Amino acid sequence: MRLVFLGPPGAGKGTQSKIISNVLNIPHLSTGEILRDMSENNDYIGKELKNIMSKGMLVSDDMITSVVKKRILMQDCNKGFILDGFPRTLPQANSLESIMSEENLKISSVILVDVPEDELLKRITGRLLCNKCSKIYNKYSNPFPENGCGRKDCSKENIMVRSDDEEEAFKQVRLKKYYNETFPLIDYYKSKNLLKKFDGSG
Repeated sequence: MRLVFLGPPGAGKGTQSKIISNVLNIPHLSTGEILRDMSENNDYIGKELKNIMSKGMLVSDDMITSVVKKRILMQDCNKGFILDGFPRTLPQANSLESIMSEENLKISSVILVDVPEDELLKRITGRLLCNKCSKIYNKYSNPFPENGCGRKDCSKENIMVRSDDEEEAFKQVRLKKYYNETFPLIDYYKSKNLLKKFDGSG
């Protein structure tokens, strides 16, 4: 089974796709993690990625597509995979379709994790991150425990809010980008009868 997960920031795509990955015993492929992993390789793509990412530059669609193609053709993806974070745009969706066609593969389903905007805002603006162990909490639904997160070096002093999780930044940048770039993929995959909607609220 080959699945693509779509949804706005804060919808819980990563959480849901990891659960399904464990149930189906197929790899969960997060674009961010793939890019970080491949940047450690000593080949051409690895060196290019390391150079781009070290300068804080955006990775091009062509580079992301090459990296994703390389990853989904690895042996552990023979029985399927879950893509989380790719495609994000129509050009990326077209590139993915070309890859699948070249390799005689098909996407089984595209899962849209749907969450109302007010719920997204509550999740994102309430999100807290431990800068030591990277564990995520939420001041509304999952507050940082009084006795810490279990590591000796983690304490309340390590808890932070990401700058792009602040309400204005979330609305004006991340959500706006989602509606402009990723939202059109809903109709794209609906027209191919691949889209399945999942209620991610609650």
